[in-house]
Amino acid sequence: MNEKVEAMDVIAICCPKYKDRPQIARVIQKTKTGYSIHWMTGSYSGPWVVAKKRDGRKKVPWVDTIKESDIIYKKISLTSGHKLTNKVAQTLRVLYAAKEGTKS
Repeated sequence: MNEKVEAMDVIAICCPKYKDRPQIARVIQKTKTGYSIHWMTGSYSGPWVVAKKRDGRKKVPWVDTIKESDIIYKKISLTSGHKLTNKVAQTLRVLYAAKEGTKS
């Protein structure tokens, strides 16, 4: 878990303000307080693409900032079909289950 997070890395996040699991994002850059990210949308078994949100009539990438402590898994490599590998998907399920268990 001590690897450095760099721009364009795909990471998993546990952000309490969003309920969706898994929470996957691509890092844009490091900021003073954490990281600037592009949220991605997908599922444990489906392909992942950059999430878009509406800005007037246009759809723009959904940019957010997170704290380093929100990151639960670094350096995710997606398959050629932009999917999570089975190993990563299983690991994320375990990590999220552990986080949910500690919230109560």
